Amino acid sequence: MSDPAASFFQRYDAIGAKRAGTSGDLTAARWLADEIARIPGLAVSLDSVRFGRFVPGVSRLLANEGPPIEGVPLFDGGLTGPDGVKGSIGPLGSAAPIGFAVMEPSMASLPGNAFARERAASRHQAIVIALTTRDGGIAPLNAHDLDHPFGPPVLQVAGRDAGRLLALCDHSAPVQVVVEGGSEPAVSYNVCAEWPGVEPALLLLTPRTSWWTSTAERVGGIWAWHEALRALAVLPARSRRVVGLATCGHELGHIGAHHAFAQAPGLAVDSAIVIHLGANLGTATEPALTVRSNVEGMAIRVAGLLEAAGYPPSAITAVTGGKAGGEAHEIEQRGGRYVSLIGSNPWFHAPEDRWPMSLDRDRTVAIGSAVAALAVELTRRA
Repeated sequence: MSDPAASFFQRYDAIGAKRAGTSGDLTAARWLADEIARIPGLAVSLDSVRFGRFVPGVSRLLANEGPPIEGVPLFDGGLTGPDGVKGSIGPLGSAAPIGFAVMEPSMASLPGNAFARERAASRHQAIVIALTTRDGGIAPLNAHDLDHPFGPPVLQVAGRDAGRLLALCDHSAPVQVVVEGGSEPAVSYNVCAEWPGVEPALLLLTPRTSWWTSTAERVGGIWAWHEALRALAVLPARSRRVVGLATCGHELGHIGAHHAFAQAPGLAVDSAIVIHLGANLGTATEPALTVRSNVEGMAIRVAGLLEAAGYPPSAITAVTGGKAGGEAHEIEQRGGRYVSLIGSNPWFHAPEDRWPMSLDRDRTVAIGSAVAALAVELTRRA
């Protein structure tokens, strides 16, 4: 018997890396648009988002002993030129010319994060960071200031290289850090869907691009978005306007969301509610799921729908208020109403995040069913 969910996840994964502006991103946008174009009566379009795409160049650390440590630049940091920066390496914040730290990729998930403040004030000539994930791959930090790079050059390396770099720090070893790259014009796309109806609208919002293939990071939200649109297509009493946005450039400071809300500010501010389907919905090893809303009672309501759909209730944390993450942060900043679902992922931002290893099929399907039920309930209230 065929499994539509597993097939969807496999086809998403097979596209490969989906960084905004790359060929994989454009393939993924067309694939998703084709998927939802099968839903009867749904108006589907691709909205182009033009931006300056950063293309990494030679980026590595060289020490007197051992092979080079390869990495990627921080996309909104400084550059060194081909000769790089030479000097001793020491802990971030020390007097060493080159600073080093071990970090998790989620530490820089919002603008103005602690690391952004640290590098803005840094006196280091260059910084090296090792990003920790389950299998130790290179898991880049999101680039919130792509259009206005700042601070010293930052080399991002795999978590598996942290031990060697810590040993170099212990000896204040001399190293050379090279961080190169450049910008070129690029285009990505928001995938847009709409049913007309009465205002205020229901907005279904999920990001769709990422650093790598990022299956557990992104496909759970995209699946729930898809399932909500399918459920609304067969709703006999649908009267509220419904807008679906699968936005590009999540990893580059939410450029797709910024573009969409610049074109139609009311979507963020005036929608009845925004259902934000964030990262890591259905990760294989991490069932923990946070449901957050700035609407009283909404997070508890969604937690109930998740439990009814088969999601383990002990893994759900329902929160009213606080700081929203991901694209829900864009809604919160603009004064809109939202409910947001975000999970956790030991392969977050890492190339090892692949189907079927990193995704739990049943929990992902349960999230999709709960989101579909919520969308139907909210649309009927119009």
